[in-house]
Amino acid sequence: MFQRIILLFVVCLLFETTVYSQKGIKIRTIVIDAGHGGKDPGALGKNSKEKNITLDVALQTGKFIKQNLPDVRVIYTRSKDEFIELHRRAAIANEANADIFISIHCNAVPNNTVYGAETFVMGEHKSEANLEVAKLENAAILLEDNADSEYGGFDPNSTPAYIAFTLYQSEYKQQSISLAQSVQEQFTKRAGRKDRSVQQAGFLVLYRTAMPSILVELGFLSNLKEEAFLLSESGKTFMAQCVYRAFRDFKTNFERDNASAPLVVSDEKTEMKKEDTPKKDEKKPDEIANQTPKDPLGKPDQSKESVTSEKGLVYKVQFYTHPNKLSFKDKRFANIETIGVYFHNGLYKYTSGSFTDLNKATAHQSVIRKAGFTDAFVAAFRNGERISMEEALKLSR
Repeated sequence: MFQRIILLFVVCLLFETTVYSQKGIKIRTIVIDAGHGGKDPGALGKNSKEKNITLDVALQTGKFIKQNLPDVRVIYTRSKDEFIELHRRAAIANEANADIFISIHCNAVPNNTVYGAETFVMGEHKSEANLEVAKLENAAILLEDNADSEYGGFDPNSTPAYIAFTLYQSEYKQQSISLAQSVQEQFTKRAGRKDRSVQQAGFLVLYRTAMPSILVELGFLSNLKEEAFLLSESGKTFMAQCVYRAFRDFKTNFERDNASAPLVVSDEKTEMKKEDTPKKDEKKPDEIANQTPKDPLGKPDQSKESVTSEKGLVYKVQFYTHPNKLSFKDKRFANIETIGVYFHNGLYKYTSGSFTDLNKATAHQSVIRKAGFTDAFVAAFRNGERISMEEALKLSR
């Protein structure tokens, strides 16, 4: 029975994320999410509740952005003490066609000597400590009325349930990591916080967001000194300034890089690794089409997004992206066979294999990850065009 619940959640994880389109090459909209709220107090300190600190910091962060970056629209998932479901928080960002999503939280553990700030991106946890943080934040769904149907029976307190996140597919992970690194740099250099670095874990509030997304842990309310800092007006202002500055720097770098990106026009066919012609029973390699750079944030737009000459529905394992077209003989691809490439949102995206069976593609994903590309994931194509996994599932029925 438990395995069936896990399988159901995996299906929800892979296929229920709606893809929203974005136009433009600038960062115009940010959604700031104050963790917890209302009947959900979040982590508790001796004198504090997480929900209050996160709201204060979120509102101040938005205020700094509005004052200094007037071209950016700021949206809050909550602006008062109210309970908002985790899935609804992601939906607010998607429906607003946001460019960035930042969820603000505080931590707490039994060991009151632990302190410091850390920033998470969506992914597979690498330590038990990261898993415990995810469990703490995901426990909010236990207060939701329709959690079983909304999350496919996911139990936030069950360790085996988190294996589903090993299949998580993200077009935005690298951008999320870059933003998270900027946040951590600000926390340590400007606010003097202990750097607990950028981490990965399976957060429900992040997995449905269709944009670069991070979850910030401002500090530990279980540590009396850090709790006092986060309760102070100066402490909250410092942390809000750090998040604002990190966002500002990320925005500046992105728009500078995007503006200077060269126009790429090519109708060359991709090459097969080590051979000029495909082997028997292999598909012809992808073709690069519609080469005008799109938004490097990885958002889908309404122009043609992909590139293969194959007909029908196929699955490929995407394992690498690069701003320039690389030779399939590049040493980075030494252990990868049957390589393809397509041009999407300003980046060349490299794939391995071509399968009509999703199970076989998923098995190949494991092979590619073992080859060193740990963020590899399955992508779907129909008649040469990249489509969402949700659409692929509907077509395969």
